[in-house]
Amino acid sequence: MLRLSLLALALTTASAGATPTVPAAAMPDELHGTWGRDAEACTDPASRGRLRVERRAAQMFHATCTFDRIRIVADGIFEGRGPCVEVRGGQRYRGGVSLMGLGDRMMVTFPGSQIAHTYQRCERPLPVR
Repeated sequence: MLRLSLLALALTTASAGATPTVPAAAMPDELHGTWGRDAEACTDPASRGRLRVERRAAQMFHATCTFDRIRIVADGIFEGRGPCVEVRGGQRYRGGVSLMGLGDRMMVTFPGSQIAHTYQRCERPLPVR
């Protein structure tokens, strides 16, 4: 639990501009794929707890964000920002995610938010929606 708290602190301070940033061409290969908030999210088709990371996009249950800017905000922490489109209603907004790979786990925060979630890699990916 302490490790997760420290990682959340690192993500929130990094996205708050506490460290210099470096542009990146895409999300790193080790972050690509489908991730679940827990084991059930990976296996239950009805779960809303999955996230799919691609080179320049992230698909969540409620929205898809296409990144026009990706940067390294700290060692191993990548942030993607760009236009997002909500699934229901098609509302467009500027959004993004910060991702920190931890092997078979990934810490996710949303810029401007103090909320952090840990996801695990899904062995057999299901669609996000």
